[in-house]
Amino acid sequence: MKKFKPDKNALLTMRIIILAIALTLILLVRLYIPISVIVGIIAAVLGTASVFLIFVYLPLYFSSVCYDITDEMITRHGGAFMKSHKSVRISKIQYTTVITTPFSRYTSMNFVILFVYGGQLRMLFLDLDDAMEILKITGEIKGEE
Repeated sequence: MKKFKPDKNALLTMRIIILAIALTLILLVRLYIPISVIVGIIAAVLGTASVFLIFVYLPLYFSSVCYDITDEMITRHGGAFMKSHKSVRISKIQYTTVITTPFSRYTSMNFVILFVYGGQLRMLFLDLDDAMEILKITGEIKGEE
């Protein structure tokens, strides 16, 4: 059995993205809404939500997600507050999609989506080498390609 976990670089990347989005939204609200009390309330709500996401939800999510791969099954364990477990038989995989982003080797924004009869299993925030190893295990790529 092999275990894969989301890469910590993806956690840092997600924190930076959330912070940038929150600051941009606060700036846009400041520019387009002339009433400073409303701007203050919206900024406080956005700031609170982003702090919750950055310091509570994302660390809980990244620490709880784990992908177990055996010879027959791929199982995803995870969930920040409500735990879930999803399993897929390797023999039932119809096709696979791999999504990588620019600089994905450094940001770990790599996603493997396994499509099976009637559903899909998403494996998120993997290291690029782990994503390629999963493709080898599922039989989507052979050896050193």
